[in-house]
Parts: sequence; structure tokens; C-alpha cells
Amino acid sequence: MTARLRAIKAGDKLTGLSLGHEKFVALKTFVQRNALTYEQKKLARTYAVFDETKPAKAPKTWAPKLLAYLTLVCGEVTIKDGDNNLVAEQGVDFNYKQYPAVKVARLAVDTSMRGKDIGSDLISFALAVVLDHICPHVGCRFLMVDAKKDSVGFYEKVGFTMLDTADNRAREEPVMFIDLHKVA
Repeated sequence: MTARLRAIKAGDKLTGLSLGHEKFVALKTFVQRNALTYEQKKLARTYAVFDETKPAKAPKTWAPKLLAYLTLVCGEVTIKDGDNNLVAEQGVDFNYKQYPAVKVARLAVDTSMRGKDIGSDLISFALAVVLDHICPHVGCRFLMVDAKKDSVGFYEKVGFTMLDTADNRAREEPVMFIDLHKVA
């Protein structure tokens, strides 16, 4: 297999992703119906992994198969009065309730690719984009995600920490983050 990660573009075949359970329908629907429009309107940036292995007798309409995707947007981690300050270094007086972040808005991996670290690789890619291309030009302290309850273990495994508040722990999609200052 020849897998390639790149930003999606007009003409890409963004169908055929098998996610295995109806609770992931929204992820499939987004990439099929909205990802290109969001890309064109600068609302989100979606990167996809395609299998570019072309069969010997491929039809003229052959297109690379979508294996996984990651969508990034600007975001923020918000805390309430009384919550712990997320930037507690000595000498840093950050007087805002919103911390600058890049958000993993969507991440999906085809069932045929699960267990092959492609999700972890996409998070590593997101970290590289943020650290190499965003942080040098714009204040950005966190990579964050609103994790589905079923995905919390995955995000913990790849380095995310749950925002430790009672409200957040009770959410259906708790906020998790990676402190970019500690990664860099």
C-alpha cells in the first residue's frame, strides 16, 4: 500500500470511509458533505490519508481510497472562575479565561486501518503543524479536542490531558488538551 497524507482538494473522492458503528455517522457525513466547503471557506483545514495504490486494471474513474482524516480549526480552552489556571508558571500573569488553542475538530480512521497507529500519526502531524507553522507566528498554547467519551482513552494514550473540572468531567464530550509549552 502507498499511503499519503495531504490536505484535501476539489476532485478528491471523500466517500467509502467505513467507521464501523452508527455513532460515527456524523464523522462520515462531515467528510462527505462539508469538508471541502469548509476548506474553501477557510472554516477548517482537513488533511486526509489516501491509499494511492492503483490497481493494474484500474477503471478510468479510479481515485485513491480515503483511509483516515483529521480536521483542524482555531479554538480555545475556556475555564470558569474558580477553576485552576492552566498556565501556572512563575512570573506568568495570564488574565484571560480563554487560552489560545488549535482544535482537533474531527478525526476518523477507516476500520481497515485501526490498530495501525494511523490515529496517533495524525495527532503527531497536528502537533507538528501547530508547533512548526502556527506557534512561531501566533500565540497558541494548547492543542485541544472535545473528545467523545469512547475516545478519551485514545487521546490520553497520545498525550492529551482532561481539563480537570467537575463540569468538564460530566460532559458527553469532555475537553482534553496538550500543553504545547511542555512539548516544545
